[in-house]
Amino acid sequence: MSGFSLVNNFLSASINAQKKISFFSIIKIFFTSLIILIICTSFAEADKKKKDEKDCQYCEKYETLEDWPESERPVAFIYEEFDYPEGMFTDKQDDSKKRQGAAGGKVYSRFVKNKGTLNKYQHLMIRDMAYFEALFNEMLNDKKAKVETLEGLKKGREAMRMSLQISPKAKTSEAVLKFWATGKMLKTAWQKNKKKKKKAVDPEIAERAAVLANLKTQIATAKVNAQRAATIEAQKKIKETK
Repeated sequence: MSGFSLVNNFLSASINAQKKISFFSIIKIFFTSLIILIICTSFAEADKKKKDEKDCQYCEKYETLEDWPESERPVAFIYEEFDYPEGMFTDKQDDSKKRQGAAGGKVYSRFVKNKGTLNKYQHLMIRDMAYFEALFNEMLNDKKAKVETLEGLKKGREAMRMSLQISPKAKTSEAVLKFWATGKMLKTAWQKNKKKKKKAVDPEIAERAAVLANLKTQIATAKVNAQRAATIEAQKKIKETK
């Protein structure tokens, strides 16, 4: 009876452990959306200067923001000045041009160059969605920015926002804050999870696992012996009837 009690305790511990939801499950909802985004709307494609057929609404009329009066632009194409979250940019990145360059580097590195690691470092993926927002916003403050490029990036931005159910009409400041805060939260959980994996297995859990493995072996042996005994008994019955 003590052996079965140990088995039950071990199984209960295993079930409780399985109930703990990994932090990665938080972003399963939007990971598929991101993959579609990478395939269909890449940063490199958005920056192409020439296309046989331009897939944009305003670029046929305006080439750069300098040609497009702010009074005629939709709200989504108007620059928003606000304070980015602490730590997002360094003190040296103190103007729009520098922030645009820094954000562009982050976006290219994460979603183009290292897109194969998105599943492994999902907390960084979410964090760098904030940089995508910043890139688009700072480009809106650049008169030389191509309207065609901006329209392509806007589509990518909207796809990313859908992953966290952020409205396409939401302000850049709101989206940046949500992506940045979520990324920080996931990073903290990822670091804790990583530390747990490095720790040695709890001796009590290891002992329970050993007991369970031993009992499984005994049960398997008992089944084999029972089958042998049944075979021998059957052979005896056959001989008795002859």
